[in-house]
Amino acid sequence: MRWPAIFCVFFLASSGSAQPVSGPDGVVRSTVAELAELVSACRLQLAADPVAVRGLIEQRLRPRADVLFAARRVLGRHWREASPEQRRRFADALYGTLVNRYASGLLLLTRDNVQVPVPGAGGRPGGDEALTEVELRIRTGLPEPVAVFLQARRNNGQWRIYDARWEDQSYVLSLRDIYAAPIRREGLEAVIRRLEASAGSPPGAPEARRTLAGRCLRAAMTD
Repeated sequence: MRWPAIFCVFFLASSGSAQPVSGPDGVVRSTVAELAELVSACRLQLAADPVAVRGLIEQRLRPRADVLFAARRVLGRHWREASPEQRRRFADALYGTLVNRYASGLLLLTRDNVQVPVPGAGGRPGGDEALTEVELRIRTGLPEPVAVFLQARRNNGQWRIYDARWEDQSYVLSLRDIYAAPIRREGLEAVIRRLEASAGSPPGAPEARRTLAGRCLRAAMTD
């Protein structure tokens, strides 16, 4: 299921968001609509500039979620053994690697093929944190849309996405299964270094690129 995987990756990012706590469904809905407008305006130019596509994901999606919390779930018991620096490096490198793998899927996004149909259920209170999920319905060409559920966590007054599931499968836990054996066999540091090599350098602001995609995005962002 390439489409669900693409959106799981896109919403597993890191750092904080300036979004108020108006509900995670509202944050996801506005983000999807914003991205759909930019992609629709610059689809052909972005198709010729993969670095700009990665930059757009970094710029518009990375602040909407919590890859550090997701990385904790991916690492499982290895999280306790990792230093704070290793935790951060693993989170950043895993995110960068997955975005490099799936970034071209963003070009499939239109104004109509991804919807947030209903508000989230509200979350379960837990001190300063609450957990809930946001449903996406993704049209993939099948008779019925595919339902993907983004797992959201509120922390310090901000909602961030940390996991996604479809067909009762957790994306983050599937990554734990993938990386558990290499970490046991080679050690966490070796796995981090391999991921860092795969992730490469951050792409930078896409609208600042001296390419057709950069010029198109600059125009679209100022309209």
